Amino acid sequence: MKILIDGRVLKHKYTTGVERYTIEVLKAFDKLNLNYELALPFSKIRYLQHIWEHIVLPINSKKYDILFCPANISPIFKFKNIKQVIVIHDLSSVYYPLMYKRSYTLYYNTFTPLMLRISDRIITCSETVKKEISKKYLIPDDKIVAIPNGISEVFLSSDKEIKKEKEKYILCVGTLNPRKNLKRVIFAFKKLLNKIEHKLYIVGGYFNIYSKDSQLEFLLKTIPKDRIKVFGYLKTDEELKKLYSLADCFVFASLYEGSGLPPTEAMACGCPVVVSNIDVLKERCGDAAYYVNPYDVEDIAEGIYKVTTDFSLKEILIKKGLERVKNFSWEKTAKNIIKVFEDVLLR
Repeated sequence: MKILIDGRVLKHKYTTGVERYTIEVLKAFDKLNLNYELALPFSKIRYLQHIWEHIVLPINSKKYDILFCPANISPIFKFKNIKQVIVIHDLSSVYYPLMYKRSYTLYYNTFTPLMLRISDRIITCSETVKKEISKKYLIPDDKIVAIPNGISEVFLSSDKEIKKEKEKYILCVGTLNPRKNLKRVIFAFKKLLNKIEHKLYIVGGYFNIYSKDSQLEFLLKTIPKDRIKVFGYLKTDEELKKLYSLADCFVFASLYEGSGLPPTEAMACGCPVVVSNIDVLKERCGDAAYYVNPYDVEDIAEGIYKVTTDFSLKEILIKKGLERVKNFSWEKTAKNIIKVFEDVLLR
């Protein structure tokens, strides 16, 4: 079985969801001694990378049995002798087109149907997204396989490592894309300023990006500077693990996700989580999270307040979270992907 893996996203400057997925799957493949080759674009310029994706990559893949594309994009043509497997993490550009640049939305909404049609198998990270893809593009269920994401070993803690004494801060992790819903979380936090003594820590963004939103810029000015901190992108997972481990509460009020890595990363570090009551997060978090309506600021505020002030509830969520994360590992994810490779070669 000769496998070529599309490593385009490894050239990206920042590590967000699809980049992390690709890195973790490759590490798991290596542990399982899977024989593969990695294809990387010749340029760091996004425009040139897309040209490479659709012209150079399919030509280079001719001598392989399988082309694996793990990050939402693949060539839109392939040679008959090669099987193509693509991972579609979510359909955010379809359901939330106004939250992206017009060029981004146009690109993905134009190319996705073509990629799905020529791919021999489509992998998603949740049953929720599998149903969305099947319904939107009229693709047979047996062509789509839902394989849950794992959790990086960096975040998996032994009982001795779990911090019993938490610091007084609430943690959010995610990009500043509007679907991550950070604005409502900040509104909710503002409502709690006089009820709890916690600070709000945000990982994954910068204040200068907020300035594009005048309402949010004004909101930030109404919160004391010593009560909110934005870290930007962290250099290492060890830094993130420390923040998870010491946080009194983790909040993930996203409007839409394909899977959602941060909540289970937080659980693995012994941090109680408050998440959106959307289907994909219910699928991922089970009964180990406190659920809130992501469109209701009052409900988000109430969830944060309950988890940070109710010691009994907090302990229950921590215990259930540590049990929940035992269901996920990148090695298990990789093994299931390899089964897909073996299956498509038999057809």
